[in-house]
Amino acid sequence: SERAGKYTGTKGPIRAPQFLRNTCRFDYQPDVCKDYKDTGYCGYGDSCKFLHDRGDYKTGWQLEKEFEEKKRRDKEREMLGQIAQLDSELDVNQFRVIDDNTTNLPFACHICRGPFRDPMMTLCGHYFCQTCIQTRFDQTSTLCPICEKQTSGVLNRATKLLGKAKAVGGFDTLYTQSLSSSSFSSN
Repeated sequence: SERAGKYTGTKGPIRAPQFLRNTCRFDYQPDVCKDYKDTGYCGYGDSCKFLHDRGDYKTGWQLEKEFEEKKRRDKEREMLGQIAQLDSELDVNQFRVIDDNTTNLPFACHICRGPFRDPMMTLCGHYFCQTCIQTRFDQTSTLCPICEKQTSGVLNRATKLLGKAKAVGGFDTLYTQSLSSSSFSSN
């Protein structure tokens, strides 16, 4: 009888199937047709009971990742003794996926109004020359000169801007190209 229990699984844990794998998918949008969202085609057509939407809103894992990053940043700010930003200051489009194209990048420093020299980016996403922003921080305060949000003097290297300038041949070329295209479009 003990031998029969070995093969039938009546005693002890049951061994998992070797060629089957169970997966779990969390459905954060139960009212949206997954086939249409992924492929643009639904076999049910107009009779599908789910919404046919191919919007570019963030999915659950992206929201969870951002939430975890925000908690980590808030914890770091709290440890540094800084006041966390209020929820009312959040961007209106916080749940929209932002396109990573470089067309929205500036071509001149907001402070000196000239081509960038060693560009840096503030926490709020504004670009300045390193010497311009450091001088501004030393002379006045660590608020962003454009949006006046607290940066605490933290600056990041402007990698997207450096990539765009490298693609066109440097910051001077980027500056002259942007000036000539903007003056052409305004005429």
